[in-house]
Amino acid sequence: MTPIAFEAQDLGHRFGNRWVFQGVSGSFNAGEHGVIRGANGSGKSTLGRILTGALQATSGTLTWSAGPEAWDWQRRDELVLQTLLMAPAASLHPDLTVREACAFHGRFRSWWADFDPLQSLDAAGIAHAFDKPLRTLSSGMRQRVQLAIALGTESGLICLDEPCANLDQRGIDWYRELLQTTRPRTTTLICSNDRKEDHLEPDWVLELR
Repeated sequence: MTPIAFEAQDLGHRFGNRWVFQGVSGSFNAGEHGVIRGANGSGKSTLGRILTGALQATSGTLTWSAGPEAWDWQRRDELVLQTLLMAPAASLHPDLTVREACAFHGRFRSWWADFDPLQSLDAAGIAHAFDKPLRTLSSGMRQRVQLAIALGTESGLICLDEPCANLDQRGIDWYRELLQTTRPRTTTLICSNDRKEDHLEPDWVLELR
């Protein structure tokens, strides 16, 4: 999987008559580790969705490229199979067990060659819950499952929205080790409320106000 670069020119997005953000521009290289930082309501989650192709911006232009391949909004269906977005609002099917959720995801997307999701989640301390429905797990345990799936999936661009929101210190340590392993393989974006545990030393920071 080739890491994805992207270029934004005067991006803006609104819901109804309210602009969430406007005037976002910049070129971002493949393989970089970037942080989109801002307070609640600043639009960082919305921008993360736009940059992964999950949402189309109201204004401006956005292009992605991976080696010789390039995509625009008209070819977004080709892009979304090479990106991955993990956000607090995203959810896995609550009636699936942890084991089933990982197996189901693996039918549609490939894991990194040396990655085993259950082995990673064992290291995260939730092996005892592998055969329990996700709806019975705590928010922190479900967050670990989502992070393992997000960072373990072979992708050219991964965006994590407030990844440490529900994690205790053990979960944070596990997440940062997994992020450190994934970082050299792909382009990673972290949407954060200025929580330093959410990200590693970034190549760039985009501030939304």
